[in-house]
Amino acid sequence: MDVLGFRLLLWMGRPALVITLGPAEARRVAKEAPERLREVLPKIPDLGKPGARGFLIFTCMLVAIRRVCPERSPAQATELMGAVFRSAARFLPLPLRRLYRWFFFSPWYHRRLVEGTVGGGEAGFEGRLVTHPGGFGVDYSRCALQHFLHHIGEGALGPEICGLDEVESDIFELGLVRSGTIGRGAKKCDFRWTKAR
Repeated sequence: MDVLGFRLLLWMGRPALVITLGPAEARRVAKEAPERLREVLPKIPDLGKPGARGFLIFTCMLVAIRRVCPERSPAQATELMGAVFRSAARFLPLPLRRLYRWFFFSPWYHRRLVEGTVGGGEAGFEGRLVTHPGGFGVDYSRCALQHFLHHIGEGALGPEICGLDEVESDIFELGLVRSGTIGRGAKKCDFRWTKAR
């Protein structure tokens, strides 16, 4: 299912691939990246946390793009993945994006985000929910994505993957602000999301 979902994402994001890579290279990436994903997925650790696994699957998608385009820098691979997400988002009608935004800011989701991601030992996330005016926040003191990327030899993607959170925030108007991330050298990732657009 994860590979099929990635194929669908690449199909929906094809305009971004074509603009960035050209038609022939876009076809090659769309064909080969799901196979690279298939190779990386078994390396995801079982952290016993479904939310963490979801984030790790998206991390594997970025790794797949990077491995199929080795001539691109980690920053360029991440920009390409972000462009694919933005291009694919045009298939989501505005009411559906607003529904996701409403769900994202529900107190139930705040608890589920932390309960579904935090834990899993040294390879997992460590963090806590914090209050934030007009939204909510999470402080992560350990990042499973960074641990995973280093474990599979893709540590250079660590600082870059943080940018995909900003892409999601832009698409769904989540008002994300952070003073730093672990991947970019800070001691913690201080996520703050605000309803104000």
